[in-house]
Amino acid sequence: MKQRKYTLLIAIGAMIGATSCEKFLDRQPDNKLTEQQVFTNWDRVNGEANKLYRDMRDRDKGIVTLQDFSMSGITDECKGTKVETGTPDLFNFGSFGPSIGMPAKANGIYWPDYYNSIRKANVFLECVKKYNSPDNPLREGDLKNRVAEAYFLRAYFHWLAARFYGDVFYMDYVASPSGGEQFARQPWPEFVTKIIADLDIAIAELPARHDDVDFGRADKGAAMALKAIILYMNASPMYNGGKLPGNDTRVGHAQYAAYDKSKWKLAADAAKAVLDLKNGSTLRYSLYMGKGTDWQAESNNKVYARIKQIYIDQPAILSEWVFYISNNKAESWQGDHIPPSYGGGSRLQPVQEQVDEYEFVGSDGYGYATYDPQAAAKGWDVNNPYAKRDPRFYSDIMYHGSTYQNKIINTASGADKIGASNATFTGYYLRKFYHEDWKRSGNWPLHFAVIRLPEIMLIYAEAMNRFSGPGSDVYDMLNTLRARSFMAPVPPGLDEEAMHKYIQRERRVELFYENKRYFYARWNLEPDSPAELARENSYKGAPNPAAVWPYPRTQRYAHGMRPVEDPAGAIDIGGVKYRMERFKLEDRVFTSKNYFWPLLQSELANAPTLIQSPNW
Repeated sequence: MKQRKYTLLIAIGAMIGATSCEKFLDRQPDNKLTEQQVFTNWDRVNGEANKLYRDMRDRDKGIVTLQDFSMSGITDECKGTKVETGTPDLFNFGSFGPSIGMPAKANGIYWPDYYNSIRKANVFLECVKKYNSPDNPLREGDLKNRVAEAYFLRAYFHWLAARFYGDVFYMDYVASPSGGEQFARQPWPEFVTKIIADLDIAIAELPARHDDVDFGRADKGAAMALKAIILYMNASPMYNGGKLPGNDTRVGHAQYAAYDKSKWKLAADAAKAVLDLKNGSTLRYSLYMGKGTDWQAESNNKVYARIKQIYIDQPAILSEWVFYISNNKAESWQGDHIPPSYGGGSRLQPVQEQVDEYEFVGSDGYGYATYDPQAAAKGWDVNNPYAKRDPRFYSDIMYHGSTYQNKIINTASGADKIGASNATFTGYYLRKFYHEDWKRSGNWPLHFAVIRLPEIMLIYAEAMNRFSGPGSDVYDMLNTLRARSFMAPVPPGLDEEAMHKYIQRERRVELFYENKRYFYARWNLEPDSPAELARENSYKGAPNPAAVWPYPRTQRYAHGMRPVEDPAGAIDIGGVKYRMERFKLEDRVFTSKNYFWPLLQSELANAPTLIQSPNW
């Protein structure tokens, strides 16, 4: 394969029992190349490595993980429309299972898909060793990097499977050609040992930063960051002292019942290693700090340009993005999501549950949840709900009265009103990731950050808070991240639980719409935590449940906010005043089954030694 230089990003992007390397090679079109010919030629070896990256894109589709929708649509972040078979509704209303199957449009992210890609990584690693594959004759060390990248990608594919299916089995070899192997799920600690072993190989061999010609491939920091995320999962209630509801049939469930505080220290240390990683004499990663205090044009001085440019500017990608998918989508994605009055289809719309997580900036200069009693004492006005909020709110979400491209969004009348054709159901429109100056002309690529530095910062803050309490290191980490987006600091004097709530809220805001909420809620067993179940009981027993907030984080409800004409209202659009009124949008299905995805009956028939996911 002839090398070429990229302007910024590289453009790369079943049964489990396998036989030989040759059987599973993606053969050349003439179908005449032998496995030996492939793995004794550098260009072909490099081509096989690139195919693993193409598989990575198919298994983790970033902003369109559900084919036409983000993962946000199956969480308490967003509501999806009914276009393209309405995939989010199929998940939210329980229309999937071992017999009826999984939503078809979300293809490429199910059990056999992951193990198909794992098989390819194993074939690559085995055949490179078997044939003593040659290095790049034009640049020494490329083969070493490709092998280390394959170890990383093998770990990455396993992690993707574990996120959805829980206890899986770590396939670190090419299965015997004779067949007859008994594949069984492995206890989580065994899985962790094996995935960390692969990541440690990648960490030891990969550079801190690839040269520009290979920028975008997995590097040392990507492997270190994935290790930190795995160890966070290992410390979370899902695997560390929590109780999975229902009948916990996970093969290693007895090992997860006891709480081990030291697991938090392991996660903190792994995250700190990423934060301290250097490329030469400088830190490899740093928060994007561009644009100063500039306002985004045509936003009525509400949207800071810096917050928008985190997802667009090349310096942000170079310094803050740890692992990402290049050219994940393009301008058509924005066209699908902007309001109808701009020619869009509002495909995914934020729900009130997400809006409530953006804090209010109090009169004392600290941030408070709008549902925190202290907020009212510091100036929060429930009748003017969009004033003095976290600056990320204005960058992420369009609301009744917001300004986008010098036009005021009106969800009470006109094309953008709630319930109009292709309009919002919730009273909100998405704004995050938008190129604000795009007006349905011009082309641009949308890259997607799979892991950004803030996720690792929050893992460190949460892990240290759980291990030793809210010390200065925890405050510094959290406040540094908030200050980057011009958000007020957290108040002093918090105890561990209060700080934990701030960290969890920060994660929901900073990583909104980045495919994180679905998993972090489950790893923390949040839907079945005593606090959330108690909140749900109060909610269900209220005469007007929509008025009882914060809403229970049990993943069983979605709410919106509608404008109501009122002469005393705080929001004025064209001389008409409105007050905002909460309403219940829909009930959703979330039971003990929904912590993991099921194996299909056909998969269990192919591998009878596998057990079904819990409660299915």
